[in-house]
Amino acid sequence: MEIRLTSLAFIVVVATYLFLGEMGLTDRGNPEPREAAYNLLSRGLLSGHLHVDKEVPPGLARLANPYDPAANKAYRVDPRYRLEDFSYYRGRLYLYFGAAPALLLFIPWHLVTGAWLPHWLAVVILCSGGLLINLSLVRSVKARVFPGSEPWMTAVAALILGLGSYAPVLLSRADMWEIPIAFNYLAVSLALRCLWGALGNPRPAAWLALASAALGAAFASRFTILPSAAILAVPFLDKGTRGSVRNWLAAALPIGLCVAGVLAYNAQRFGRPLDFGTSHMLLGDHPADLKVFGAQYFWTNMRLNLFQPVDWTSFFPFASEPSEAALKPNIGGAEHMSGALLNSPVLWAAFVIPVLLAARRQGGALGLLTLCVGWCVLCALGLLLFFCGANSRYQFEFASGLSVLAALGVMAADNALSGIARRMTRVAAALALVVSCAFPVLYGIDRCVSDHDYMGIGYLAEGNGPAAEREFDAARLLSPGNPFLRLESGVMLAAQGRRAEALGVLESLVRDFPRDPMAQLNLARVLIADGRRDEGLAHLRAAHDLAPDNGAISAVLEHESARSR
Repeated sequence: MEIRLTSLAFIVVVATYLFLGEMGLTDRGNPEPREAAYNLLSRGLLSGHLHVDKEVPPGLARLANPYDPAANKAYRVDPRYRLEDFSYYRGRLYLYFGAAPALLLFIPWHLVTGAWLPHWLAVVILCSGGLLINLSLVRSVKARVFPGSEPWMTAVAALILGLGSYAPVLLSRADMWEIPIAFNYLAVSLALRCLWGALGNPRPAAWLALASAALGAAFASRFTILPSAAILAVPFLDKGTRGSVRNWLAAALPIGLCVAGVLAYNAQRFGRPLDFGTSHMLLGDHPADLKVFGAQYFWTNMRLNLFQPVDWTSFFPFASEPSEAALKPNIGGAEHMSGALLNSPVLWAAFVIPVLLAARRQGGALGLLTLCVGWCVLCALGLLLFFCGANSRYQFEFASGLSVLAALGVMAADNALSGIARRMTRVAAALALVVSCAFPVLYGIDRCVSDHDYMGIGYLAEGNGPAAEREFDAARLLSPGNPFLRLESGVMLAAQGRRAEALGVLESLVRDFPRDPMAQLNLARVLIADGRRDEGLAHLRAAHDLAPDNGAISAVLEHESARSR
């Protein structure tokens, strides 16, 4: 029964990943996966060079300062170039991310299939692989430490690891930024599984070597992972392990070789081993002007990452990103944030294991594993708390580790209690699990809706009506009752001269949301354009009454009132 239930839970999770990954924006809007960032890097590596296989726009090369955000804006945002977050150095374009995902996933995929791997599918593969490894870890802990656990507990763990971990939020915009995060999730999960195999093993060298190689690969993808490599020292707390030179070599050599390889890679690209390319990025801010880390960001990031509430609406997907004013971001901005501990409450179970071990004054292999996972969580979260910005994709870096501890914590609590206490704990855990599985999925769908809506507005501004309609259709498919999307649909129809259709959409919107001032304003504009001035003025006055401080509404009302006189 355990295998059947766990398999069912795993299938549900992966199906959710596939749905969100395919519905979200990916490949930086490129219509062909071969033009996506990691495939450009893969094409470059296959051609024998380290820069991406993408021509530098001649205009960018001629700029006196190519890193000036105002000067390079056209090349960053223009759909012909899409160079945002690429690194530019001496006439070449690079990815500041490491090459490990290209070497270990994108290139093998192309060599085997002949096709180029879309970014979203790469993130699905990496997250699914990490989930499988973490399930293997939980099952192994269950067999060794909690052999009396209920068979269905592993299926519960699969839901916590797969959905409560905030993975759906990451999958909802699975693009080049999310790939190194997902790759590191897989690599660190593998390292933790190998360290668990090494703990208490009289011959741990093979496990240590695998863990070391996994962490080395993670560093070759995203260099910020390096502090987490300290977990390789944990098995050496055992006297027998640290007494073997072979064990030391097994733990040190693989990651050492990977670090040396990355430093050599950097030296070949940017002339210095410790130059990872971040100072050469094409950004909306000049890289030299950003104070990337600082203590002044701590409390804001603590709230945003752990305790930030979201807005709840009456229309699907119900959970909506808070307003920019509510987020009060740091200088680097805040993107689609929500508090992980507030909105995925099952993650609080992560604290059960350390509390239980301390109360019973126990340690052993489970205590050492908790130390390893906890250190990885602290490294990821600690970095984010001092960072100048906040982004939902970064939350997966610490929430995935918390989900491992939470899955073990639910199992430990169920084993430690009995009678009424166990029943009450199971009810509380079930409620927390439902919320923790539902919220990341709903909030992920909201991210998909927001991204398609944003892209549609961009296409509309460019005068590309068909592309805008395609993006708005995707957003409406996911959130059919969304008033903002209905408003944009009405505005777009009016801009295309389809006045009767626009009136139908906007009149329906005003009936459903009579207190929406922008709906009243745009209905008024279409009515006036249709020759129904008195009706239009009535809706204009209603819009002004609802938002008397809105300058745009006041200006339109004053203009149309003057025309009526």
